[in-house]
Amino acid sequence: MKNNSTQKSRQKAEQRGRQAEMLAAMLLRAKGYRILEQRFRCAAGEIDIIAQRRHMFVFVEVKARKTNIEALEGITGQQQKRIENAADIWLQTAPLNDFDVRFDVITVVPFQLPTHMVDAWRPGW
Repeated sequence: MKNNSTQKSRQKAEQRGRQAEMLAAMLLRAKGYRILEQRFRCAAGEIDIIAQRRHMFVFVEVKARKTNIEALEGITGQQQKRIENAADIWLQTAPLNDFDVRFDVITVVPFQLPTHMVDAWRPGW
């Protein structure tokens, strides 16, 4: 049986994650992006936000931590690969295939506006 404090801690982390994703989506919309999907899940993994701007599909990882550095350090190479694999699966079903692809990161830290890192990494396809 799970420890009650562990369960509450996970619930709080889940709530913080959802709030961070909501703020990130609002930021993207304000910058002219169209949100196509949030929390896309497949066998390969999860993508927090899939957005479109002009002829670009943008796969966004959202990290909420105490500092931007902690948030960026939370994105491991292994996690990037899972996101890339999930993006590949999503792209196979995308109605348009002549779009460019980009991987961004949005960090959310207390008492600051979210930070959008454009083209945070390049896929190893």
